[in-house]
Amino acid sequence: MPERTSLLLVLSGPCGTGKTSLSLAWQHREPDLIYSRSVTTRTPRAGAAPEPQYDFIPREEFMRRVEAGDFAQWIHPSYDEYYGTARAPIDQAIAEGRDMVFDYCPEGYLNLKRFYPAHVVGIFIMAPDIETMQRRLVGRNSETTEELKLRYQMALQDFNFVDQHEYHVVNDDFETALTQLRTIRVAERLRLARQRQVIAHYQHVARPSLLRYYEPAKLDTSES
Repeated sequence: MPERTSLLLVLSGPCGTGKTSLSLAWQHREPDLIYSRSVTTRTPRAGAAPEPQYDFIPREEFMRRVEAGDFAQWIHPSYDEYYGTARAPIDQAIAEGRDMVFDYCPEGYLNLKRFYPAHVVGIFIMAPDIETMQRRLVGRNSETTEELKLRYQMALQDFNFVDQHEYHVVNDDFETALTQLRTIRVAERLRLARQRQVIAHYQHVARPSLLRYYEPAKLDTSES
């Protein structure tokens, strides 16, 4: 058993909030943090920069892997696009006590949390406001007008699940947001519930005791 519980740090939120950029930058700053690539059936964006966050596969192969139980979670958010997270890298990270970072929509986050409740930490990422989120989406030049409308409607639905995350980070200044994420990781690592050996050590040397809130001799027993 590893010395500490692995963290599955999920950056969750609508498109256009910078989840992927933050995840990749976080992993670059902390190389011990494993970035979880998504498996998808969508085609690479034409003329766009390389997309290291994805493994692109045909729909038939994706469905075969679904039937084989290869995915820890998978979703079908729009059109004929499917996205999934391979189970094997997660199980290996947990076995080794290593942390991972994911970028998901809230649906993917909640699905993953169902299967790894002791490990998943949800961090909702949002732009400073909806207008900024829309500008960032348009600025990607990767969606059609209809796709942009769909992304916006999906974002409004995503807002229903903000309270099911442990943290909320506003990605206004990128470096500030990244610092906050790194601080969250430190805080979660320090949770005693995640440090089995520390708890076991204290339990081994502790003397049995009772909590006493009052000194019996000082209690006022006189009748009023």
